[in-house]
Amino acid sequence: MKKKHTLSKTDYIQYLDCPEELWLRKNKPKVLPPIDLDRQYKLDQGNLIDKLAQDWFADGCVIADWAIDPKDVVFQMKAQNGAMLAITDIAVHQPTTKTLVLFEVKAATSVKKAHYHDLAFQRMVFEDSGFKISATYLVHVNKAYRTSEQVNHCDLLVIEDITAAVEELMPETRATAPKVLKWVNEKAPKKRITIGCSKKQKCPFVQLHYPDLPNYSIFNISRISKSKIKKLVESNILDIQEVPEDFKLSNTQRQEVEIAQEDEIILKRGSIRKAIKKLAYPLYYLDYESFSYVIPVQSHYKPYQQMVFQYSLHVQAAPNSAVVHKEFLLKSKAESVEQLLKNLRKDIGDEGSVIVWNESFEKGRNKEMAVLFPVYEPFLTSLNERLYDLRVPFQKGYYRHPDFKGKTSLKSILPVLSPEVSYEDLAIQNGMIATIKWHHATDGRMTKKEQQETFKHLLNYCELDTLAMVRILDVLQKV
Repeated sequence: MKKKHTLSKTDYIQYLDCPEELWLRKNKPKVLPPIDLDRQYKLDQGNLIDKLAQDWFADGCVIADWAIDPKDVVFQMKAQNGAMLAITDIAVHQPTTKTLVLFEVKAATSVKKAHYHDLAFQRMVFEDSGFKISATYLVHVNKAYRTSEQVNHCDLLVIEDITAAVEELMPETRATAPKVLKWVNEKAPKKRITIGCSKKQKCPFVQLHYPDLPNYSIFNISRISKSKIKKLVESNILDIQEVPEDFKLSNTQRQEVEIAQEDEIILKRGSIRKAIKKLAYPLYYLDYESFSYVIPVQSHYKPYQQMVFQYSLHVQAAPNSAVVHKEFLLKSKAESVEQLLKNLRKDIGDEGSVIVWNESFEKGRNKEMAVLFPVYEPFLTSLNERLYDLRVPFQKGYYRHPDFKGKTSLKSILPVLSPEVSYEDLAIQNGMIATIKWHHATDGRMTKKEQQETFKHLLNYCELDTLAMVRILDVLQKV
C-alpha cells in the first residue's frame, strides 16, 4: 500500500507556485534536477539570516524591547495535525495558556504575498494542534541597512506585524490545504503546459511530459501574451514553425515568426550604419562582474546591492588598429572597490565611446559607485555619458537571424555571428556562476591552488564578454 504524504508549509507554498512541480517532488523526486550552485547560494543566505534572527532573539535585541521571557522563546517548534506539518522559525510560547506568537524569518527585504500564505499555513496547523495564536510576525532584512565593519544584526533585521493579513487568509488556507494534500496523494496529473508560467520549457513537469518540445517554440516569441499562448497550446501548436499565417500577432512578432519559418536573415544596413556611426574612437569595450549578498561585505553597501569585483576592457585606439586587453579583479572581500576604480580610471581615457551590452547594468553600477566613492563621481558620470549599448541594433531589429531565436543576449548573438569564439570551453560560463565562484574563492573555503584556478577562470570569462563585443561590432561594420 502506497504511503500517504505529509504536507509541510514548504509544500503548500510550492503548490501555490506550481502544483505539478510539487506533485513531482513528492512522487517522482528523481526526475527533478539536483540543487544547483545558484539555488544553494540562495539557501545559504537564507540559513545565514535564520541564524542571525536566532541570535537576535537570544542575545537581547528583541527580548529587551518586547519584554519577552527568554525561557519562552522556542526555535524550530514543530506542530502536526494528521498529515499537516508545520515548523515555525521562532515562537514565543506561553505554556500555561498554550498561546504562541509566531515569527517567520525570511532573507527578503520586504513582505511578499507568499509570506502571508506561509504564516497562514503555520497558524492553521498550530491551531489545529491545540494552540492559540495571538500574533504572527515576519522577520526580514532591512533594505535601509548600510554595513559597517561589524555586522549589527539588530539593525540588519526588522519585524513586521502581519497578523491582520494572515487572519484574512485563514478561510482560504483552510479550504485549500486539504485539496493540496489530496493532490499530492493522487495519481499523476494530466500533462499540460501551465499558461503564464515563467519557467515554460525549463519546467521539470513540462520536460517530463513534452520531451520533444521544440528548441525554438512559441514561448520564444517576443512579448507574446498569455491569451495568445493559450490559443496556440489549445490548438496543439508548440513549434514556432507551425504558427499559422492568419494567427494574429504584432508586426514585430509576425516578422520574428516569418524569419524562423523562412530561415531568413534580415539586415537593415542603413540603420546599422547610422547606429554605429555614433561611435567615437578610441573604443573601450567594458564589462563588469558583480557580487550581491544579503549581508554586504564592504562598508556603506546595502543588502543585495551589486558590488563590482571585476572588469574586463578591450581597447581599440583607432580603426584597423590592434585591440589591447586590460583587466582587474579583486582577490579579497577586504580589498576595496575603490582600488578597482583607481585601475579603471587609469585604463580608460577621457574621450571615446565606452561599449557595453545592456547599458542599464553598467550605468546602474557606475551611478552607485559614484555615490559610494565621490572622488570618482566626475569620471563615472563621464563614462555613463559615453556609454554605447551594442545590444540596441539587435533589439531594434536592424539585424535579425533565425538562429537568434528571438533573443538579444550576448550569448545568443555571439555563436551565430562569431562561432569561432565560444563560452562552451570555459570553466565559468555565465555571470551568476561567476558571482558564486568569486564568493567561494574569497570566503576561505578553497585551497590556495583552487583559489588561483578560480581567479584564472573568472578572468577568462569576463575577458570573453568584452572580446565577444569586439567580434560582434566587427561583423556589424562589415555588413
